[in-house]
Amino acid sequence: MRHVLSIATLCALLGGLSSPVLSQPSGAMGEHFIYIVEPGDTLSELADLYTTRSTQWRRLQDLNQVTDELKLPIGKQIKIPFSMIPVVATEAALVHYTGPVWINGKAAHKNALKTGDIIRTGSNGFATLRLEDQSTLTLTSNSLLRIKQLNAFERTRLSDAILELEQGSVESRVAPAQSGVGRFEIHTPLSITGVRGTNLRVHTDEALSRTELLSGQAHLNTAQTQFQNLYKAQGAAVHADGSYAMSPLLPAPVLSEPVRGKKGWETAIQPVTSADHYVVHIALDETGSHAVRRFNLAADELTAYLRPTGPGQHYAFIRAVDQNGLMGLDASVSYPGQEVLVSSNGDPVLSQDGQAILLNEY
Repeated sequence: MRHVLSIATLCALLGGLSSPVLSQPSGAMGEHFIYIVEPGDTLSELADLYTTRSTQWRRLQDLNQVTDELKLPIGKQIKIPFSMIPVVATEAALVHYTGPVWINGKAAHKNALKTGDIIRTGSNGFATLRLEDQSTLTLTSNSLLRIKQLNAFERTRLSDAILELEQGSVESRVAPAQSGVGRFEIHTPLSITGVRGTNLRVHTDEALSRTELLSGQAHLNTAQTQFQNLYKAQGAAVHADGSYAMSPLLPAPVLSEPVRGKKGWETAIQPVTSADHYVVHIALDETGSHAVRRFNLAADELTAYLRPTGPGQHYAFIRAVDQNGLMGLDASVSYPGQEVLVSSNGDPVLSQDGQAILLNEY
C-alpha cells in the first residue's frame, strides 16, 4: 500500500486581504479540499472561487448537506472534490544545493523542477526546493524524492502538490506566508499523515517511517488506524506492519553561546532526559533550509564543535533524538563563517570560478 503525508496550514492571513474567502483553506481530507466557513461566505462564492463555476453551488450544497446556501454556519467544513477544482502546472526552484545532488540522474544545476522529476542526494549532499507559494523542502543526505504532482489551483494559486519520499529525510516549511494550501502530500512507504501545520519533518526507510510535527495539527493513518490525531510537538513512528507509537517530541536542548576553543567554535549542550543521541544540523540561513552539514553526537557528548564550511554567518540547529528515532525540537545558535580575502574597496576577492577566496587558502 502506498501511504501519503498530507500537509495543510490552518493559519488565516493576518489582514490586508480584500476577500475573506481566501483566508480559510484547510488542505486535503482524502479526495476533498476542505474550506472552513467564515462570516459572509456563500456556496456560490466558494464554488466560483475554487471550481471557477458559481453554478456548482448546488452540487456543493448536496455534498455538504447545506440547508440555506446563503446562511452557512460559521466554522463549518465545506468539502470540495478535487475533481471539481481546475489546476495549472507549476514548477519548483532548486534554490540551494551542496555536495552530490542529482536531478533525473544528472548533476544538479539551478534547475526548475516539475511533475515527474526525481531529485536524489548522496552522502553529504543537501538540496532545497522552493514552491510557488514559497514553501520549502530540504532533502538531507542519501534521500530520494519523486515529484508526482506539482500544480496550483487555477484561481486561488493554492498549492496542489504530491511528493513521494522513497528514502531519507525531508524537512518542510509549508506556506510560510500563512495562505494555506489546497493539498500538499508527501508519500512514504509506511504511513499516511494528514497535517495542518507549517513545519514538519518526515523520514523513511524500509522498516520505519517517522513524522515529527513541529507546528499545527495532524491525523495519522496506518494499516491499523485511521485519523489518529497528531498535535504540535508530537511525533509518530510507524513500522512496516502498520503498528505505530506516538509520543511527545523531546524538548529543545539548552545551548551555551558559542565560544572559540582549541578546535574552533564550540557550544555546550545541557543534557536532555531520555535523549538517545543528538543531531547537529548546520545551515547558512536562520530557518535551517540551506543545509551544508549534519552529524550526530552520542548522548554523553555534550560539546558540539561547529566548523564553518565557508564564508558568511552559519547556524547550528541541535535536537535530541529519542529511542524511537524521533527528533525533538530545535535549539539554535549562530557563529561566524570563514574570513575571506577582500580588496581595498572592501569587496571579496573572487577566484576564477567566482568563489570568494578564503584567508586560509590564501
